[in-house]
Amino acid sequence: MKNSKDIKDIIKYICLFIGVFLILLATACSNKPAANTNNNTENQSQNVNDASETETETTARLQPDLPVKDFGGYKFNIITSDYKADPNMPREIGAEEENGDPINDAVYARNKKIEDEYNVQINEILYARDDMNTPVKKAVLAADGSYDLVCSNIYQAGILSQTGNLLDLNQVNYLELTKPWYDQNASADLSIGHKLFYAVGDLQISNKDGTWAVLFNKHLFQNLGLDDPYTLVKGGTWTMDKFFEFAAAANKDLNGDGVINEEDQVGIEGESFDIYALMNGAGTRLVPKDQDDLPYYAGYTSKDVDIFNKGAAYLGDKTKTILADNYSSKYTDVWDDFINPLFTTDRIMFFFTSLSRVTYLRSSDVDFGILPVPKYDEQQQNYVSTISVWLASGICMPSTLGGDALDRSAIIADALSAESLYTLTPAYYDIQLKTKLTRDNESSEMLDIIFANRTYSLLQIYDWGGMLSTINGLLTKTSPDFVSSMDKIENKVNSDIAKTIKAYGD
Repeated sequence: MKNSKDIKDIIKYICLFIGVFLILLATACSNKPAANTNNNTENQSQNVNDASETETETTARLQPDLPVKDFGGYKFNIITSDYKADPNMPREIGAEEENGDPINDAVYARNKKIEDEYNVQINEILYARDDMNTPVKKAVLAADGSYDLVCSNIYQAGILSQTGNLLDLNQVNYLELTKPWYDQNASADLSIGHKLFYAVGDLQISNKDGTWAVLFNKHLFQNLGLDDPYTLVKGGTWTMDKFFEFAAAANKDLNGDGVINEEDQVGIEGESFDIYALMNGAGTRLVPKDQDDLPYYAGYTSKDVDIFNKGAAYLGDKTKTILADNYSSKYTDVWDDFINPLFTTDRIMFFFTSLSRVTYLRSSDVDFGILPVPKYDEQQQNYVSTISVWLASGICMPSTLGGDALDRSAIIADALSAESLYTLTPAYYDIQLKTKLTRDNESSEMLDIIFANRTYSLLQIYDWGGMLSTINGLLTKTSPDFVSSMDKIENKVNSDIAKTIKAYGD
């Protein structure tokens, strides 16, 4: 039996051990991150990544530098694309009430805050996306103040900007276009002669939906034993050559009729615009801008020719690529009736398209991932994603706005945009796109890469000399000749650019 001294020593060491354990436990608890107190974010999604939550909690909100105003319950009219009739356009301006959808609820919360802060009523006026110029022109002609803000797709806004219907936003007070709730790449890419008639930013999400990317079928990749594309992207080796190599590996005559078509397993599906998105992503810049911010035709280089030839050799081959353009006459809606459903059949390796298609795939069972547009070669520094000016929207102001009415429009537009940076954009990017719509963590990382380098193209808007139409149209020709086609339209390109510059100058 142990003596009393031994027992006392044992008790002493036990107490010492317990004391040390309690100290360590207290230290560990004090180092644990504080619980997220943002109940609204928690209710919308528990899966938003840790980095985004930390950033939201630790980064102070940047407030717009706007005056305190009471607009006496003014009905603030915003004309925007009719998302109810056009499934390609997302809800981004109006929401009548909360319904549990993260986008709808973010729009509602944003509008409610600005309505209460400035005593206004946000009124959404829906109109057909491709016909919106008609009511805006009528309103300007009548000078009746029908619209306080125009949220048009960039293509339509580009047409309006040449005919005196829109204000140069760089000259509008209270629009803080250098603030982070406006896309600085868009401002730099879309201005002409330092005039900017349409600005792109966080007020809308259609510019994000309109970003070009490559969706891929993970099931086919695994069956074919191909290299992991995510690893290639992160290693900087996701190139055009790899893209077409993997696509070729997927081509297979499933029904044994000796012809590969939409009934078989095919490498790529998309549309003729893909060739321009591919060229843009690979570094082609046929119409850059000079030191005075004026566009000019730079001609083509041997690299541009190589990019086109590589792209056209695959994308223009009907036995390798399913283009919507080649099937449009067979369907009432070639996208809803054919192209979109085709990717869900597990017979298409790559869907070269905009991120708006990800929303469509939400209800499907296809296991897909998201990749950036491939680089030209491994030496190219960044992956570059083109934005469709037909899908992406910007904010514009009718040229008849002036005085107090113009100040009011600018204040409300800027306040809505600033608030959207902290409500609508996180709801779209962190909750819907990266959490609800993607199928794996890697796609979330790819989206960060895609959105890091996005580009807007004036050539898409103005199609000087029919250059864009010519490039896209070559994909459907039997023997596309890029060089001769560009040479034929060079004079017309230069003439059209000069006319646009003059219109902006006037």
